[in-house]
Amino acid sequence: MTQHNVFASAETARAALNGQHHLGNGTDGQRERANGHDNAPIVRKLSYVRVNEIEDADIFDDELIEGVIGRIAMAVLYGDSNCGKTFLAVEMAARLSLAEDFLGRHTAGGVVLYLATEGVRSVKRRFRAWTKMHGRALPNVFIVQSPINLYDGAADVTAVLAVIDEIEAKTGSKVELVIGDTLARISAGANENSGQDMGVVMRNAELIKEGARATFLWVHHSGKDAARGMRGWSGMRAAIDTEIEITVTEGTGARVAEATKQRDLPGKGDRFGFELEFVALACNQWGTTRGSCVVRPTDAPAKTHASKRRSEVAGAIEEFLTLRGAGCLKGALAKHFQGRYVRTSIYREIVKMIDSGELIEAGGIVTLPGRPGPVA
Repeated sequence: MTQHNVFASAETARAALNGQHHLGNGTDGQRERANGHDNAPIVRKLSYVRVNEIEDADIFDDELIEGVIGRIAMAVLYGDSNCGKTFLAVEMAARLSLAEDFLGRHTAGGVVLYLATEGVRSVKRRFRAWTKMHGRALPNVFIVQSPINLYDGAADVTAVLAVIDEIEAKTGSKVELVIGDTLARISAGANENSGQDMGVVMRNAELIKEGARATFLWVHHSGKDAARGMRGWSGMRAAIDTEIEITVTEGTGARVAEATKQRDLPGKGDRFGFELEFVALACNQWGTTRGSCVVRPTDAPAKTHASKRRSEVAGAIEEFLTLRGAGCLKGALAKHFQGRYVRTSIYREIVKMIDSGELIEAGGIVTLPGRPGPVA
C-alpha cells in the first residue's frame, strides 16, 4: 500500500516534545511555510491514502495478542487491590516477549518495557518467580526501576522514549508493549477525577505510544463501586481501545480477566480464568521462606449475573454534578455536554438515572441524592 507523508513515529513525537516545526522530509506532522514565505502560516502535512490502495494486510495486521490487545493501542488492565493485576501483567509480558500463547491466545512477539513505578522489588520478585517456575529466561523484558511521572511535564516522556531507543539498539528488536504500573503512581499529583489533569496524563502516554509505535498498557484500580468500572475520570474509558477487568469470585476465589471494551478487535466479552500458584524463591535472614506467585490458566467460571455496566454518559453526568456541588437544569446539563454527547442521549440517560434513584428531579432541576437541589 502506498501512503503519502507517512507518520514518522518516534521522530515526530520527539520533535513535538522539542517544539520543532520542521520534522524531516515527507513525514506526517511535517510543517512548512505556506507558499514558501517566511511570514506565511505554518501548514502541517497530513498523511493520506487512496482507498483503492488499501490492502487486507494493512487493516488486519493489528493484533498484538490475538483478540485481546491490538498493536499501537491504548489499553488498561484493572481490578480491586490484590486481585492479581500485576501477576497477569507479568504473565502477559513474559509470553509476549517469547512469542508464546497468553491464556490460550497467540501473541505476535516483541520486546516489553515494564514501568515498575509501584513496587519495583515486588515486580522484580514476580518476574524472578516466573523464570524459576517455567525454567525460562526473559531476555526481551526490561524493567524501568526509576520513578515515572506523566503528569509533571514532558521530561519523563522523553526519558521513556530514550530508553526505548537504547533497548531497541541493544537487542536489535522492536519494543511492542509498554506497561505502566500503576496509573496512580505514574500520575502522581494529578486528580484522578479531573478531566483536565488526567487529560495531560493520557496525552503524554499517547506521545509514548505514537513515538515508540508500541502499545501502552495501564495497570489500574477499580472504583469504590466496582460495578461502575475503573476508578477516576469517566472520560478515560473513551480514550481506551481495550479495557480488561479482573474480578475475584467471593467464596471460591476464582479469578477472571474479562475484555469489557474492545474498540476494534472482536474479543469483547471474552473471559479468561486463572489462578495464582506460589513459588518459593529464597529464605530471609531469619530462615523464613520468601517467594511470589505465578499465573496458571484455568477455565473461566460462568457469569453468575449479567450486571450491566454503567454507561459512559451516566458517569459523565455524575462527575459534572459532583464537581458542581449543586443541582442543574436538564437543559443546561445537555448544553454542557454539547459536542461531546448527542443531546437525546443525555436526556435518555437522565431519565434512566432518575428511575434508578441515582438522580432526583424537582421543577426541571436534577441533582444527586444528598446534594443541594437549587441551581448553583
